[in-house]
Amino acid sequence: MNIELKLSTNENAQTIKNLWSLYQHDVSEFDGAVPNQHGIFSDDENITTLEKHLDSLNPWWSDPASLFPYLIMVDDSPAGFNLIASKARLPKEIQVDFVVHEFFVLHAYRGNSVAEQAAIEGFEQHKGKWEIVTYPSHLRAIKFWGRVVSRYTSNQFSEEEIDHPWGRRVSFRFDNSK
Repeated sequence: MNIELKLSTNENAQTIKNLWSLYQHDVSEFDGAVPNQHGIFSDDENITTLEKHLDSLNPWWSDPASLFPYLIMVDDSPAGFNLIASKARLPKEIQVDFVVHEFFVLHAYRGNSVAEQAAIEGFEQHKGKWEIVTYPSHLRAIKFWGRVVSRYTSNQFSEEEIDHPWGRRVSFRFDNSK
């Protein structure tokens, strides 16, 4: 199995956009989101089509110095995404260089190191202070990030449940610039 983390461009942005609703459906188990009256995971009732909703992702392809939309590919087929944001695009309260902003792997590719390899390749592309956060009730993600970050950093990281600018979260922090 050939696993690749590939920086997405305007030419293939639609692939991440096509996976976005699947991701939102998965996360709705933990954030409590429900679709609006049009079946779109959006708080805005004026968003009536998926195309309109997906336009909100366009900044990921307009700021290449700060936003890094990676596609996760397995044997040349899309398997998910790893959206990494740098400090310039984060709230000032988040004092790190990079965050894993959104991370998603299709169910068919889970449990066979695809997600772990894609996460580590993302870390390797960007050196500095990192934070990954997830919902306190998302036990599968907590276990995953704890295992991956522990292996990647040789157990040199912090994990704590905190009040975060994005709400109550479990935060994993480490520095890979050394």
